[in-house]
Amino acid sequence: MIAPRATYRLQLNKDFTFADARALVPYLDDLGVSHAYLSPVLKARPGSTHGYDTVDHGQLNPELGSLEDFRRLARALQTRGMGIILDFVPNHMGVGGADNALWLDVLKHGPASHYADWFDINWHSARPGMEGKLLVPFLGATYAESLAAGYLRLKPDGEGFAVWAHDGDKLPIRPEDASALLQRHGSAGAVITTHTGQAGHAESWSALDSLIATQHWRLVHFSTGADEINYRRFFVNSDLAGIRVERPDVFAHVHALIFSLIEKGLVDGLRIDHIDGLLDPKGYLETLRARCPRPIYLVVEKILAPHEALRADWPIDGTTGYEVGAQLIRVLTRGAGEPAVSQNYAAFVGEVTPLHEEVYRCKLRVMDNELAAELAALARYFAAIAWSETATADLSEAGLRRALREIIAQLQVYRSYADHTGMTARDLREIGYAVARARRQQKQIQPMLFDFVGAVLCGTLGAAYDPKAIARAVGKFQQYCGPVMAKGFEDTALYRYNRLVALNDVGAHPDRFTLSVAAFHDSNRRRQASHPISMLTTSTHDSKRGEDIRAIIAAIADAPDLWAKAVAEWRAMLAVDGCDAIHPNDVYLFFQLLLGGWPVSGEADDLRARLQGAMVKSLREARLRSDWGVNDTAYEAAVTGFVERAMADERFLASFHAISAPLRQIGQRKALIQAALKLTIPGVPDIYRGAEDWEQSFVDPDNRRPLDFAPLALRLAQPVSGRDDKLILTQSLLQLRRRLPALFSEGSYEAVDCGPDVLAFRCRFGADEVMVLADLSAGHNADLPAVTDLPTIYGSAAGPVWVMAGKR
Repeated sequence: MIAPRATYRLQLNKDFTFADARALVPYLDDLGVSHAYLSPVLKARPGSTHGYDTVDHGQLNPELGSLEDFRRLARALQTRGMGIILDFVPNHMGVGGADNALWLDVLKHGPASHYADWFDINWHSARPGMEGKLLVPFLGATYAESLAAGYLRLKPDGEGFAVWAHDGDKLPIRPEDASALLQRHGSAGAVITTHTGQAGHAESWSALDSLIATQHWRLVHFSTGADEINYRRFFVNSDLAGIRVERPDVFAHVHALIFSLIEKGLVDGLRIDHIDGLLDPKGYLETLRARCPRPIYLVVEKILAPHEALRADWPIDGTTGYEVGAQLIRVLTRGAGEPAVSQNYAAFVGEVTPLHEEVYRCKLRVMDNELAAELAALARYFAAIAWSETATADLSEAGLRRALREIIAQLQVYRSYADHTGMTARDLREIGYAVARARRQQKQIQPMLFDFVGAVLCGTLGAAYDPKAIARAVGKFQQYCGPVMAKGFEDTALYRYNRLVALNDVGAHPDRFTLSVAAFHDSNRRRQASHPISMLTTSTHDSKRGEDIRAIIAAIADAPDLWAKAVAEWRAMLAVDGCDAIHPNDVYLFFQLLLGGWPVSGEADDLRARLQGAMVKSLREARLRSDWGVNDTAYEAAVTGFVERAMADERFLASFHAISAPLRQIGQRKALIQAALKLTIPGVPDIYRGAEDWEQSFVDPDNRRPLDFAPLALRLAQPVSGRDDKLILTQSLLQLRRRLPALFSEGSYEAVDCGPDVLAFRCRFGADEVMVLADLSAGHNADLPAVTDLPTIYGSAAGPVWVMAGKR
């Protein structure tokens, strides 16, 4: 294994393939990274832009290239002393369409399919007529409307017949029905003719309707999934079905090709996607380590609560670094500005719901809507346990659902991790705290309901109850809590609470405004002691805003009075008939996005369209004035029209540029400090594709748009001061890491006191030393102290950051 020193994340798709990545290797080498960190490479649904919808674990995605293309990429990297880290998805597969053979087999054979237990399916639905059936919520109209319109068609395939929905989703017919149809009608053509009606005439499709009614699947409108889904999904995505990787046969199948690539020396490490989705994360990781054909670098995507430490007993090298990105922006956000920032926000938008209350409400909302079916199923598991013994037989399923809903809403972490050994003291505290909060919040719910749920979760129910049923209920509870937190907090509340959106990102908690220098040093020391090669990241494919957008927006806290005056002036300029055309909270978000997103390069040709896309997605994620399931197209049009008018208003733009210029300059200095710290603190820094330069992407799909590397390579070869400051910094510090690998992986970390407005530390290994100083004064525009005579690698005493290294 080539030990990771610094990684570079590449987003692969049909327009950026293995061959394209191989052509980029010289550039990555010049930059100074050690590993190409690739998005998922296994076969995904056709046209996938991300690769997280795997349909076949046994082959590489042909849209990315062949196995030989992958080998060529690996060899090109290895020739330069570099390697590959893969993003890998063990939690779910892409379903729907016509490309997942396992899923199609389940649809055809139902519970009798060899793969029926590979997916996490409840074949015993409470709805009449659903026994042994799989709900398929893929229609854009109701089933009746789709049938009558001719959107459902019976077609022959190589092994019988299948119903095709909208010519995209294949739903195989049971083999016994296919045989009977051929016997009855004599030929495939006659079968199709008999089961094809006339579009617009519902009664003409009765034969097809009768055939569909006998199948192992029930095809419905996509919205029905929220209330009746009977398989585990990735969050609320019905086209991503959970798989039971805890089963030995599933584990072996899922990892066969990946292990082969590792065994052949083509892959040095894995990033495990959505570890919290698995039934037993620790058990999975232990099995992965034990069965992996050689040692690898292993990190997990894990979002930690502010008070939560990474599990010490997980056999991993660390996380993907969300928590580090949150710490970096907070240490650069001036705490002295918080009162004014909060006051300005409230003055602009009106009454502000505290974040903890917003998160609570959003978690309840998602359990009542998008994740209602999973909550109902969870309550049934708990009710079955209660009803099995007289002592708890009076507990109702509805009452248990209410108690579970409240406990989950009060849980402060993504999930607990009970396994066959029970629940750790840490998990017991988290569950106990959630139950206690739930009791206080909902006094009308009978205490015995909370008592029972708490006893099930904490393993104190008693020997009379079925331990397998308890383990199943606890496992389902744990797998449900993560999606509720993710969709309630991360994907809803963070789009409502717009006080300072520099702090609103994956792994961040925006009610925690700033981070002290002492706390920052303490976090670095703890990471160095426990997970010294954990990944460090500031931008990812999941970021809500690019790292430099966040840094520039954070400058608001340096000059909150200037910002308050600016937004008041801009609001008045853009008002229609003296009133806001759109909600003030959305206006406030737009102003922040414009501030952070205006390109450092000045080239803003596509900015209007990108801002419009980001605003519409933010509206839908907030689920207040529009939504994903039911779009308020009129309001969305009002918002995009507002953006268009603003971007065409010369008076507004002149004011924006004049007033925002000092804020953007402060923000660029923050961005340089942020990059320098990421590249020098303990851990393995990751560079998201293009983020070696100014990274000002909005939320996906904007942060996954095509990137032209040719101009970047030219600028890296001939950088220009000012325009290319971040590029110069990144290359300088990555090459420093290349020259002193042991210092950054094994060296000491020592905080240096240079006063309240300077963040400073040194790292030492043998005779080698690195000294880092960052200016934390208001505006980051003060001189830095000369504390060593080591040679300068980047920066100077003029700031905002100064990195020196050499022999002691």
